[in-house]
Amino acid sequence: MTALSFPTIDFEEFHRVELPARIAAGNGALAAADIAGVSPIAFKVPDGGAFSYVPGADGVEIWATDVAADTVVEISREAFSDFANELHTCFGLLYAGLVETSRGDFAGFERWEPALRALYHGRPIIDPATMDLPDDLRRSFSLDDPDDELRTFLDRAGFLHIRGVFDPSEVATFRSEVETARLAARPDDGHSWWATRVDGEEVCCRVTYLGRSSSTIADLGADARLARIAALGVEGLVPETDCLDGQSVVIKHPEITAGLSDLPWHRDCGLGGHPVLCPSVAIGIQLDPASAATGRLHFLAGSHLGSSHPLRPKDEATQPTVAIDTEPGDVTVHFGHVLHAAPPPTGDGDGRRALYVTYCRPETIEFVGEGNGYNDVLFARDGQVHNVDELLADT
Repeated sequence: MTALSFPTIDFEEFHRVELPARIAAGNGALAAADIAGVSPIAFKVPDGGAFSYVPGADGVEIWATDVAADTVVEISREAFSDFANELHTCFGLLYAGLVETSRGDFAGFERWEPALRALYHGRPIIDPATMDLPDDLRRSFSLDDPDDELRTFLDRAGFLHIRGVFDPSEVATFRSEVETARLAARPDDGHSWWATRVDGEEVCCRVTYLGRSSSTIADLGADARLARIAALGVEGLVPETDCLDGQSVVIKHPEITAGLSDLPWHRDCGLGGHPVLCPSVAIGIQLDPASAATGRLHFLAGSHLGSSHPLRPKDEATQPTVAIDTEPGDVTVHFGHVLHAAPPPTGDGDGRRALYVTYCRPETIEFVGEGNGYNDVLFARDGQVHNVDELLADT
């Protein structure tokens, strides 16, 4: 196992030497189409040093000033190093309070991030609508299907739906364990997420590290069925137990007005740590029926194969998005880097619950450390998990 490490990136040397070399070597061409006609952005550190990224014919030019930029991102040298290493994304910096847009707005920073990842890392910006994807993206499987078929679909689409992995008695046991954990959760415990309903009631929408209080759930990491499924993505992955939220449950509620119960389009590495977290495989054990009425999962097929912008509602009709209807005992499977969302339930019932067991590389667990995770930054402001609009309203 090779330990993960990331060099400290010097702000001036990176912009004067390293980044221009990467741009000239081909990374500029990867970003060119995406930023054509986009307003320039600049990064500025506290002592006044600044560099602008100005779109050009072959990608981008780097200017040692911020005068050309319509969006100026003020950031510490340390935070920029983490951003350039992708240990933080723009959203991770926002939640951690490590960034300020002194000119323009945060949307300008967000707009640039796929292009920045192309410039920094050589990661292509993709359009899933143009990709060679499975013909039937709504196809579901069972464990009776050959691994080669399951793996091929997962590799190409980035997600899977496998029917009937757990029987009704197992699901009933999981429900009981989850309900015990939910009743024990408190808004200030640091291991649960809370949201506000339209009637003002505070409700628990996620509980993490369930394996600490439930041996039944802790044992799921070694379940032969789940280990087989995880190996479809990458051989040698191990279950996340004592870091990165461990085993957790998502609890959907209708009529949420605040908090992060209804997840917009995102990646599991969307706050940062892509080179640490990915590849990873998240397996969601469905404890209740999932449908539009209960707030089912949506995936953007093929989006795990590069960078792409978060989807806007008007984009969904032209992109290969898939909504997954499931029954209790089914599992959903997805790579951490695939874009997915969990919109609000359209019905007025109790929503749904899904128990997540995620598998990652052993070196990921060694790097992150016990009790730590990239989602911890969500609690950084006031100990509560907020959606992005709430954070921006306070800035």
